[in-house]
Amino acid sequence: MKLVILGKGGQGVLFFSKILAQMALNEGRSVKATEIKGMAKKGGVVEVQMKIDEGLSPLIKRGEADLVILLSPDLEEYGKTFGQKILKFTEEEIKKAFEKVPQRLVNTYLLGVLLARHKIFDKKTALKVLDEENKKSFLKGYEDAEKNVQSQDGDFT
Repeated sequence: MKLVILGKGGQGVLFFSKILAQMALNEGRSVKATEIKGMAKKGGVVEVQMKIDEGLSPLIKRGEADLVILLSPDLEEYGKTFGQKILKFTEEEIKKAFEKVPQRLVNTYLLGVLLARHKIFDKKTALKVLDEENKKSFLKGYEDAEKNVQSQDGDFT
C-alpha cells in the first residue's frame, strides 16, 4: 500500500503518519516512510510518503499512490499529482472534530473517520497504539463516521 499524507504545519501530519506506521508495524508489516517538512513552522506544506509492505524505498512516484490523505483541503490539486484516490474530510467532519475534541486531538478524531470509512486498519489495531486521551478522540471520530459511512462514499474520489 502506497500512502501520501498531505497537510500544513501545525496540523499534526507527522503524528498522524506515525500512528499509521505504528499500526502497520504492530501487524508485523514492513513500513518505509519519508517526511518532507518544508516551511512547516510557518504553515507550509508537510508531506509524508509511506509504503507498507512494498519495496525498499519510501518514495512514491507521481501518479502511483494508492491513497492520498488530505489534512488540508486546499492541497487537493497537489495531491492529485500523486494519485487519483484522494481522501478529503468533509467540512462537516472537520467541524464536528473541532466541536467534539480539543484542537490538539483533531487528527486522532479524523484518523477514526479514515478507518471507519476505508478500513485500512482494524479499529482494534489503532486502539493498541493510542494513549487513553487519543483513544477517546479516535473513537468519537470512528463512531461518527460509522453512522454516516454510506453517505460519505462520494468524498473518496
